[in-house]
Amino acid sequence: MDGVGVAVERRARALDRLERDLLPRTAGGHSHLVVGIVGPNNSGKSALFNALVAGSEPGFAAAPPERSPSRPTGGATRRLVGAAHPALVQRLIDEPTLQSFAMTRAEAGLDPTEDAPSGRADELLLTSVESLPQSLLLVDTPDFDSVFVRNREVTDALLTVCDLAVVVVTRHTYQNNDVVQFLRAWLASGRPWVLVYNEALDQATTLAHGAKMAADIAAAPEAVFSASFDPAVAEGRAPLVPTGLPGDGRWRDVEGSLASWLRDLGAADELKHRSLASSLAALGEDLEVLRREAATDLTGIAELEQWLERFAAPLGEAVARRAMPMGPFLEAFREVLDERPTALQRELRRSLRWTGTKILQGARSVRGLVGVGGVGGAGGASGPFDAGRTLLDAERRQLEDRWVESCEPALRELRGKLRQGEFTPSVALGLEAVLLGQPDLHAGLERASERLSLEPELMQEYRSACRELIGAELDAGRSEWALQLAVDGLHLLPLGVAGAVIVQTGGLGADLAVAGGGAVSAALAERLSRLLGTGVAASARERWVTLRSSRIAAAVVDGLGGDGLAGLRILADQGSAFLARLAEYQRGATPSASTRPRHG
Repeated sequence: MDGVGVAVERRARALDRLERDLLPRTAGGHSHLVVGIVGPNNSGKSALFNALVAGSEPGFAAAPPERSPSRPTGGATRRLVGAAHPALVQRLIDEPTLQSFAMTRAEAGLDPTEDAPSGRADELLLTSVESLPQSLLLVDTPDFDSVFVRNREVTDALLTVCDLAVVVVTRHTYQNNDVVQFLRAWLASGRPWVLVYNEALDQATTLAHGAKMAADIAAAPEAVFSASFDPAVAEGRAPLVPTGLPGDGRWRDVEGSLASWLRDLGAADELKHRSLASSLAALGEDLEVLRREAATDLTGIAELEQWLERFAAPLGEAVARRAMPMGPFLEAFREVLDERPTALQRELRRSLRWTGTKILQGARSVRGLVGVGGVGGAGGASGPFDAGRTLLDAERRQLEDRWVESCEPALRELRGKLRQGEFTPSVALGLEAVLLGQPDLHAGLERASERLSLEPELMQEYRSACRELIGAELDAGRSEWALQLAVDGLHLLPLGVAGAVIVQTGGLGADLAVAGGGAVSAALAERLSRLLGTGVAASARERWVTLRSSRIAAAVVDGLGGDGLAGLRILADQGSAFLARLAEYQRGATPSASTRPRHG
């Protein structure tokens, strides 16, 4: 299983532990003891289950009724099979919050040798048994070492919620590595368990093997029970009746049968509390692993975005520099001159106002001729930023001119990083989606173009910046420059259409192409370069690049990243939310005496 699959499995296990174990325990009234019988193939689990269900009936002269299928070859049970007193069964039905399993009544005639019809591993085929105590739910499981992966999933579903695990092994399986590792994963965190050593040769061997198994699992059992080999039990003609062995200081001394020991519920409170503590500890381990994974993913996603932003920044700057709007600059100059009180500046103001009026009149005519709708003039009702459509068109053309030569090296580098395994599995999966979305780079260019937008606030901010620059220039005493600009403004009037579109829409390069073609563009560009050659225009351009380039770069990142990057951002948001909730959980997760479940 790859890293993503492991992470998904761990998340599912943590959620399962919360929903089916911890939440029912804390719902209130969860006083019954869940006892699960687990073990490898052909160890005698179902034979033991049947005997325990019938254990309070008088004598064991005959085999108990077969509630769970028991065969000499083993492997008959394929699902969870449970038994409980009718009162407990009814209570679980009436109070769904206490249910740790999806329950189906055995009266439905379902076959335990087949998988649950719903396909759920935690579906319990439940039988009502009058002889069982009202606070005991007894559950049998399939062989967890079966070739059927489903069997192990079913056993996992039980061990997630059981208060006491009854582990059944034989001398052939007690030190099997797969058996030991499976049990260690569930029992080493402190979940209570008892060992049933079936087909025992003698007491000394059973005790020695029990001690070996406890050491391997890294958890001591509550008690050890032994059952001698009996062909009648294997053939289903006699019950399996394990009896307790002395603890020898390593576990509890037990007298009598396992059936009698289970019916003595004096230790139920302690067992349930230790099981709760085990579930919290195991959940904490899962969540800590998920915390590390989430933190690593967040770091990887942030690094990927930073890398994309570093790549996109030069492209955003180049596009912004070439597509600078002149309209806000000229409008700002007019506004600053209007505020100047000297005679010379009043004359300039009157001249520029007349110039602006003529230009606006020309713009209204041009708008109808060239089909430029929905834009207002400088100082008109719609404001200077209504020219955004033309500016965006210019930026899109600049992006198109530079896209392939800028993006191809970046994508090659990303593919190299992916091959070298520089990303976590989750980030790598998202990055693969990014790369798959760029087969010929056109899709990325279209996405980036679609994401370009022009906020009115940006144009207003730029216009204010231009006012500051122009005011500082005039305050420095360069009146000659102001006069020259006014005279040149009058000289621009014969250009008519071009001047109208300049002030009306602001996009110098694109608007001139619409207005009059190459000759007009060249003439006007030459004139503007001369009259704005004092450095103020250069400063205004740099200010525009500062304001606009990051927004263009963000559109480039979105375009290049596509759905893959969008998915990683969602993952990052979920990871951040998970880490916040986990921190809150960890502050209050330690169980106190007041939260211990009470046996009623």
